[in-house]
Amino acid sequence: MLFNIDPLTARAIKKYPHRASDIVQSLDPKQVLCKNWLIETLENFPIDPKRIWIAGGWFGNLMIPSLRVLYGPEPVIRLHDLDEEALHISRTIFFPKDEWKNVHFDVQDAREFQYKKDILINTSCEHMSPLKTGKALCVLQSNNYYSIPEHTHCVASTEELAMSWNLKTILFEGKIEFEKYERYMVIGYGDRSDEVDQDEN
Repeated sequence: MLFNIDPLTARAIKKYPHRASDIVQSLDPKQVLCKNWLIETLENFPIDPKRIWIAGGWFGNLMIPSLRVLYGPEPVIRLHDLDEEALHISRTIFFPKDEWKNVHFDVQDAREFQYKKDILINTSCEHMSPLKTGKALCVLQSNNYYSIPEHTHCVASTEELAMSWNLKTILFEGKIEFEKYERYMVIGYGDRSDEVDQDEN
């Protein structure tokens, strides 16, 4: 069976061979399936965001191109992660500034940031505690794969995911069943009464 890898991914692996397994893992078929599920679901909502926050976004190599197709080049996309090298790989190889306008990568602990408006996407909810969401439309994915040590905040259902994030208005909830676990997705709003502006962020 032949396996083809795109030129950017091949370049990233060649330049950063010690991150090869991570880069390949970011393109795992389950990762692709779940990211596509998210984008296809967002297509059903008439949203015109000015900003899109991606918390714990890793390389962003699946999510960012899909968001660009969905919303066009105008919205500012800011990806937050603590993995400085992963962000460097994204910024210099996958999404160089001269080709990807309005896409930014910040070494930022998402748990310490106040996401107050626009869209907040977190497909790594199993890895972190709920974030400060304000008026943001929250697009969340988590799972019940408790046996992975890094999965410190798994949930057992979409209801538990929404409750743990204190979402008040639910627009969508669903799940995908895999062999060893279930993947959950919830889209909704939390405390929309927060009137503090976020123009400085």
